[in-house]
Parts: sequence; C-alpha cells; structure tokens
Amino acid sequence: MNPVFDEILKFGLSSSEVGRRSMWVSVWHSDMFGRNDFLGEVLLPLAGQSMEDPTSKWFTLQDRSDCPEEEGSSTGKGDIILALKYMPAERKDKKKRGTLVVIVKEAKNIPFNKNNTLPDTFCKCYLLPDRSARAKQKTGVCRRTTAPRWETTVAWEDVGDLENRSLELTLWETDRMGHHEEMGGVRLNLGTGRSGSTLAGWMDAQGREISIWQQMIERQNFWVEASIPIRQLTHQHNTMEK
Repeated sequence: MNPVFDEILKFGLSSSEVGRRSMWVSVWHSDMFGRNDFLGEVLLPLAGQSMEDPTSKWFTLQDRSDCPEEEGSSTGKGDIILALKYMPAERKDKKKRGTLVVIVKEAKNIPFNKNNTLPDTFCKCYLLPDRSARAKQKTGVCRRTTAPRWETTVAWEDVGDLENRSLELTLWETDRMGHHEEMGGVRLNLGTGRSGSTLAGWMDAQGREISIWQQMIERQNFWVEASIPIRQLTHQHNTMEK
C-alpha cells in the first residue's frame, strides 16, 4: 500500500520545450496475467516549475482524465494498446536466451474504411528482422468496429539482443472475400536506424515506441503497457554499410 519506486526517469527535451509540456504520472495495479487496473494520476504542467529544487513533493492522486496528447502525435489512424514483458532464461540454461511476451489488447479511434463503414480488423506481429511466414503471429478478426478488442497473447522464445531487434505490429482490414488492406502500424525498437553495423529502415521507432521498448529492456520480468499512436509504416529492404 506504500510502494517505494526510487527510480529516475529521463526525457530528452530542449529547455524551450519544457514549458509547453505537462508531466503526466499515473499509478496502476499490475497482476501476473498482464491486466492493469488504474489507481490514480497527477497531471503537472511544467511551466513555472523550478527544475533546480531537488526536494521531494507530495501530490494527491486524482480520478482518471483523458490522456494528454503529445504535440504532433495525432495521426488520425488511432492508437493501439499493448503490454510487453521480456523474461531472460535462467542462468543455468546457457543454451537458451529469453522469451518476449506481448499482449495485443485493443485499438481505439481507428478510422472508418473507404466505404465509410465499420471495418473488420486484425493485427499482424513480427519480431524483425525475421519476416518469414513461420515468424508471423496474428490476432483474430474483430468485426465491424473502430475500437477492436483482441486481448491476444503472442510470444517469441529464445530471443536476445533486443537492442537490435524491432517489434512490428500492423493493423489490417479484411473483407469476406479474404482481401486484406494495411491500415498502419507501430514499430517498437531503439530508433537507431541500425541493427548492429547494418543500416535498417525498420529501426525507425519514435516517441512512445522507443520509450516502451527501453522500459521493457530495463525492467525485465515486469509488464510494461502503453497506448501508442498508429502511423503509416515504411517498408524497405535493408542496406549494408560499405
């Protein structure tokens, strides 16, 4: 009932940008199945706040409000809500690496289709650079809704080197004839543009895509959850550095 986190979280911002931002802190109960229950939040505008005073301050948790949007984050394609956890292999098992578990929970505010009707949607998942058919995982189809709820768990075993991997999730509309059309997606990685010494266009994460991947790497064996804006993904071949 009195958790002590004692963690330092860092955000890369210019000094001129700080005054336009608010610090949004929410507290959650997390269970072993990846379900998170909201407990309270604090929304603190940073304009006028002293950044030099290290003294701790208490704030009263408030009821839930709408999530403050990042400047320029709205894409019009909606958002997808995910929970992730990386579980390293036991030290005694030197032949195996870890397991990445992802719960594809739901999407919200996705647009109507080109016929202005409610879409039938599903989600494809890859752990790049492996884009083979055997590596693909996907959810079931949610019919006629702009707020599909899948609650599907997917996993990749014997996974390591997460700094050079990328989790790609794409949202697809399907029709009764079996035709599929990509609606956008997200890529979670460190946003370096490289996988090892190789230039990799799929290492192009941004904003919350980067932050949740970093949290997952740093907080092994713990669930991390985020709502991430869906965007138009670029699909291109890798190029080797000369």
